[in-house]
Formats: sequence, C-alpha cells, structure tokens
Amino acid sequence: MEGHTGLLKKRIEARDMLLTGCIVDARSGAAVEMFHECGYDVLMIDREHTLLNSETILEHIRLARALGLPCMVRAADSSYHEINRVADQAPDGIYVPRIRTREEVEQIMRTVKYPPLGQRGLGASCCPAGKYMGWDKVTDQIDAINHDFVVGIQIETAEALENLDAILSVPGLDVAVVGNDDLSIGMGIPGQWTSDKYVEAVMSVIAACERHGVLPGIACADPARLRFWKDRGMRLFWAAVDICLMWEGARSKMANIQSALNDEAPAQAQSQVSAYV
Repeated sequence: MEGHTGLLKKRIEARDMLLTGCIVDARSGAAVEMFHECGYDVLMIDREHTLLNSETILEHIRLARALGLPCMVRAADSSYHEINRVADQAPDGIYVPRIRTREEVEQIMRTVKYPPLGQRGLGASCCPAGKYMGWDKVTDQIDAINHDFVVGIQIETAEALENLDAILSVPGLDVAVVGNDDLSIGMGIPGQWTSDKYVEAVMSVIAACERHGVLPGIACADPARLRFWKDRGMRLFWAAVDICLMWEGARSKMANIQSALNDEAPAQAQSQVSAYV
C-alpha cells in the first residue's frame, strides 16, 4: 500500500483551496469513508483534544491511505516521542498546536526530518512508514519523506501573534492554521471572532503567511464566514467535525420530526392514511 504520495504537498505548493474534515470522536472508519465520499480534500485526525488511542488513529490513517484521501494528524504536543510516533504511521503530515516561538518550530523541523536535515530516527520495517513504501534504498525513503511530509502549526497564542514573521519564516513550514477559540482567549476577547480586533489579527496572520510562502488556514465551518475568509486569502479550512455533524444532524432531524407530529395533517394526507387503515 502506497503512502506519502506527495499529493498533499503538491496541492499546498499550488495554493489550492483545501476543505478538511476532522475526526475528534469517531472510532469507526465510517467517518473516514464519509469525508471521502462527501468530497473533502483532506482528513485531519485529532490527538490534542480527544481520547482516540494510537491504534484507532493508525487504522484511520490506514483507511485514508487506502482511499487516497490525504491525511493529517494533530499531535498532542511537540515532543519527539509524540511527533515521531505519529509520523511513523505514515500520515501525509502533522499539525502541532499552541506554537509560541520560532525555536519551537525549528525543533519540530528537526524532529520530523531525517538526517541531514533533522534528527528523526528511521523505523525501517517496524512501522507503516517503512512497510508500505516499497523503497528500493533507504535514501529513497529519507529523500521522499523529507520532501513530501507536510508540516503544519497552529497560530492560537498571543505570543505567536507577536512572533509571526520569526515563526513563519522557518524553512520547511507548509501550513499555519488559526485556532479561533484559543487565539481569541489569548487576546482577551474570547469568542469575539467577528470583532474588528480579531479580524485584524487574523489578517496579520494571512499577510505573514503570504510573505513567507506558508499556506494560511483557519478552523471555520460556517459557510458565510468561510467565504469571508476565503475572499481575504485563506486557503485551507477545517470545515467540519465528526461529532458536530452528528449533533447537528440529530438536532435537525428532531426538529423536523416534532414539526411533523405537531402540525395538523393536510386533508389529503388524512384521506390517504384512512385508506390504509
């Protein structure tokens, strides 16, 4: 089974618009299939704010790979043991949350890159990154992953806003995604995502991404807000979350059922019912 095809990297380099479906709760591969069949461009599997274990995440990655759906994992933190363990399962890339400084991003780069670009240990055939690639030579694996593995970070702290150019100019960084909840909290305006102050801050992220060739993204599921940010330069969106879709679907279904039960049936419908009794 082939992984690390480089497709996601190519789409990022082409600055395509990428709609992401996020898994934070689903243990079943049905969620992976859902996002694939509905036409999402990328899958994001979360390790930061979920109880998904390593085995479940691996199976989600494996199914995404089989379906040809590019897959990213949001790591729980920036430690070597966390990032290396995730990267060895052969997703197309990782996101690292709560970035504050350039030094953090430089360390992440050393962690995800094999020598001579970094310090990552090579798992060879003991993990999917080795087993599924069919490498002719070790150097083929090193070169391909060093080039194609996508590195993303989240801009969601006040410190990151102060250090945007330093952070986003780190060589090898591909994507920077704005995390609305934490960023607005860090700015002292929790949840005020439409305020002038917040919009100005996000615009500064987009501008810095443009200066340094990084694809800007944002967590945004509302269609009107998504279009608002698309028109201002955002190119990648975390546009749907599995558990939210389930809640929204259940709420909408219940509202429709209650409406149907509470309304008086039209005369024609009543006559049709009596005909079957």
